[in-house]
Amino acid sequence: MRPKIDARRTAVLVLDVQNDLVKITPCIRENRVLEHIASVVKAARRRKVPVIHITASVRGDFLDIPRDNPLWDGLRKSRQLIFGTRGAAIHPKIRPLKSELVLNKTCVDPFLTTNLGQALQNHDVNTVVLTGLWTNWVVEATARHASDMGYRVFIPRECVASNNFENHDFAINRILPTICYVVGTADVLAAFK
Repeated sequence: MRPKIDARRTAVLVLDVQNDLVKITPCIRENRVLEHIASVVKAARRRKVPVIHITASVRGDFLDIPRDNPLWDGLRKSRQLIFGTRGAAIHPKIRPLKSELVLNKTCVDPFLTTNLGQALQNHDVNTVVLTGLWTNWVVEATARHASDMGYRVFIPRECVASNNFENHDFAINRILPTICYVVGTADVLAAFK
């Protein structure tokens, strides 16, 4: 039996919903991923559930990311997610409020190069709802870390997408259900009424 989401002890994390990633994520428009994320964020705000935005942005000289790593080599070559650029900005459909935390990371797992753990403690949450890009990268890494720390983790399946369908499908149907609760967006919206 799946536990219920208690809105009073929950935070919503919006992970890497940045222009550069939105532009190269297949099926994001057809599957209305941004609209689903926006609906969860809107419901959370209405219920006073904390919304924390996580970005991945790096220096233009790339001195703040691993040097010998295939993932980051691709970032260097494409010159994406450079701090302060339009591409690194959070997509306008998910724009944060001035009162919401925006934490920037320079790796995949947001617990490692941000003060996300402290922010969750400050909000006295025991549950996180994860949304964002990409399912098999930041969403999975965050789910693993949060689960290991004892948080209850929920992922609304319509609120995540990946760099290709195969990676998304494998993560959402095979990996993530063994770590956390994969639910429908409607389940989260119902908990935030």
